[in-house]
Amino acid sequence: MREEAARRRNKELISHLEESGVLTDPAVAAAFRAVHRHHFLPGRRLSYVYEDTAIPTKRDDQGTATSSSSQPAIMALMLQQLALQPGQRVLEIGAGTGYNAALIANVVGSEGLVCTLEIDEEVSRQARANLAAAGVQGVQVMHADGAAGWPAEAPFDRIIVTASVDDLAMAWLDQLPDGGHLVAPLALAGPMQLCTAFVKDGRALISESLSGCGFLPLRGEMAFQSSSDPAESARDSLALPGRPTWQSIPPADVRGGFEVWLGLAERGYIRLRLRPEDPPVFGLAEGGGVALAVPERDGLWIYAYGEAEAATARLTAAHRQWAERRPRPQDLRIVALPAGQEAPANPGQLVFHRARFDFLVSQP
Repeated sequence: MREEAARRRNKELISHLEESGVLTDPAVAAAFRAVHRHHFLPGRRLSYVYEDTAIPTKRDDQGTATSSSSQPAIMALMLQQLALQPGQRVLEIGAGTGYNAALIANVVGSEGLVCTLEIDEEVSRQARANLAAAGVQGVQVMHADGAAGWPAEAPFDRIIVTASVDDLAMAWLDQLPDGGHLVAPLALAGPMQLCTAFVKDGRALISESLSGCGFLPLRGEMAFQSSSDPAESARDSLALPGRPTWQSIPPADVRGGFEVWLGLAERGYIRLRLRPEDPPVFGLAEGGGVALAVPERDGLWIYAYGEAEAATARLTAAHRQWAERRPRPQDLRIVALPAGQEAPANPGQLVFHRARFDFLVSQP
């Protein structure tokens, strides 16, 4: 009875993903039909399991989620970005419940290989149990920090990271052959992570596609750096109160992607809270001043802080240029190069420096 109900709900979930335009690849759709999510979320109501939503599976002592089953729509997008083929060798960073690895194993088949690494020993044990309960074979679950990859089975045709990162591990580049794909939720700037599908070309990783996403942060060696936040230091140095400029940005433009694009396309992007209890505001810093778009009444009104003439002019010009073409963040191109490697000169690109990689972002 429960299995029959699960099949029906799984079918409804797949129909939702297909009708919304998210699930388009026949092989990935077949994997969703063959692999049922409830096997990887034991003890939960089927109505909850088969919602198109992320489901936390472990929390720390403060109640913060440390592991989850990702939203099926995001899983489908990333698996399609991965461009899986039968017989491929795949490395997954972040096993979670094992559901994603099971989907991958279904696509690559018995001639392929799936290795999934999980830093949390309890989570890795549960993933093995879930895979066994679902009757999935061909998946190796290892308790390990994903920063080192898995040299014992390298190289891999595909690598997928199922937690957000603000840098890439050198091991991931080294364990991919030329033409191999790496998909990771990348957080460079702005309020949105971008699931970025990179293709290896020599010592460079070049983006092939990007899509918006949201993941828990990766833990271990590749965890987000906890160095001083430039937004916090900027907030502390703001010359309060701000001065109104009587210029505004429509909220619909922010919903349409302006802030995400601004963070990746303009130097000096900043996002902060004027007070801890206030909602985040964003803008640009230039020289000794900051221009911020602050929500008031029916819009986002630009306020100037300090010597902000240049910052205000750049923010309004950036919005005007964006409004003319309305480019999507997904249209940006990202090239990742090992830190210190000479980057090709391009006056229109923005460079984000990280400990291991430099990320070169250019507009279409």
